[in-house]
Amino acid sequence: MHPVTLRTDRLVLSAPGPADVEAVVAYANDPDVIAFTPVPVPYGHAEAHRFLEQVDAGWRDDTRYDFGIRRAGDPRLLGTVGVFGFVDGACEIGYALHPHGRGQGLVTEAAARVLEWAFAAPPTGLGLVRVQWRALGTNAASVATARRIGMRFEGRSRSAVVHRGVRRDQLLAAVLRDDDRSTPTDWPTP
Repeated sequence: MHPVTLRTDRLVLSAPGPADVEAVVAYANDPDVIAFTPVPVPYGHAEAHRFLEQVDAGWRDDTRYDFGIRRAGDPRLLGTVGVFGFVDGACEIGYALHPHGRGQGLVTEAAARVLEWAFAAPPTGLGLVRVQWRALGTNAASVATARRIGMRFEGRSRSAVVHRGVRRDQLLAAVLRDDDRSTPTDWPTP
């Protein structure tokens, strides 16, 4: 598939490219991104170029679709949101945001728009029926975003992942195409 550009009132979501290397390095080195995602440490230009090559390959091979999060009228990359792991009409969503974009609802807005696209029938969308989310059990910011985009808590997998050499719990949630995404559901405290 050719990369798609999605829009909201405040955002333009488009595939990150070579011009975004510095921004990718900046947000991948943020302590919160390191604490909660599997980005390599240290993360430099080689890792950013490799990530951007994977973005291109994902769109080309229909294996993952990553969108850069940018404010409308401002080309600077603030973060990414992507869908991947496609199996039987389902996939996973993931996101990361630079500190300069946090606290403004941008990742929630971006992820909600990507969900709309993922659930829309082809040719304007992917026609998926389920999108799931996973995060470390201590990632309160990701939990808050998942709740706001209509994810429903499905469980906690105890000691399910090793992150930075430490075994951690993982939270699981999902949203179905026909779910009411406008009303957050109850979740346990992370």
